[in-house]
Amino acid sequence: MESKEIKKIISSSKNVAIFGHAVPDLDCFGAMYGAKFLCEQLGAKAHIFSTASKDLFLFKIFDYNKIETDFDESKFDLVLIVDANEFLRLDSAFRDKVQRHKNVLVIDHHEQSRVESGCKFYVHSEFCAASLIITDLLYEYKIKISKEVGEFLFAGIVGDTGRFLHTNTDKHTFEMVTKLMDLGIDIQKIYDATYRSKTLKQVNVQKFLYDNMNIVNNHACYIVVSNKDLKKLDARFEDVKLFMDDLNQINEFDVVMVAYELDKDEYKVSCRSKNGFEVNKVAKKQGGGGHKMAAGFKLSGNKKLVAGKLKNICEEI
Repeated sequence: MESKEIKKIISSSKNVAIFGHAVPDLDCFGAMYGAKFLCEQLGAKAHIFSTASKDLFLFKIFDYNKIETDFDESKFDLVLIVDANEFLRLDSAFRDKVQRHKNVLVIDHHEQSRVESGCKFYVHSEFCAASLIITDLLYEYKIKISKEVGEFLFAGIVGDTGRFLHTNTDKHTFEMVTKLMDLGIDIQKIYDATYRSKTLKQVNVQKFLYDNMNIVNNHACYIVVSNKDLKKLDARFEDVKLFMDDLNQINEFDVVMVAYELDKDEYKVSCRSKNGFEVNKVAKKQGGGGHKMAAGFKLSGNKKLVAGKLKNICEEI
């Protein structure tokens, strides 16, 4: 699908429901909030749906009051999914209703491992972030971006480039970021909220991760965090995700995998890599997906069983 078709689809809609992937991160929120602004500027009413907890650090950047949880698919003539291109990646609270909807548009930057039937796709895996795609569309349509929305989009791009450390950062990324900075956005607020607001409780999570590293073949690491562990730490899986990039910075590791329990005996595995190791290939073998150096998949079983599966996966890398 070409960009002009996106404009046509949104412009012809009255009410748009916007969704991102489960356990939304900076880019997911940046893309959702940016997409809401895009839809409204094109004449549609737009609503963001998420079950994210109100006390996440993300809401030091994004306006929690714009989040909704009660989704009635009959009230919307368009469902817009950003930063995800498979129904399985959506929050289980919304997945079935979204999947039943007859008009679904996907805007994403992940490589597609499957094509969902009936959806319209605008997928560009060469983009570093879904927020960058939304930024691109806004400038292409000559829509004036507000300072607030500029901050949302910048935060999303920062999140998925790891502060521009990852190789998915290219010239186009910096060109768009420069335009956003010209809006007078407060980048210090974004950096402080994202990288300078860890609590002592979260530091205990970080210590737990370091204490429970399992090293395989001297270059891969896996960690398993159960709900029981989180309860002891008085923490959530979002607190675990905060430290993925920190683990990836350890010189000896080419690949890092952290499994955290979402539901009983259901684990989400987040992967990071460097030095040319493509973890998206590993994730695809397990039914997941993502980028070359940041991907994920799910595993079933108790903590011991999941640890065994991860060990076997790491041994094959």
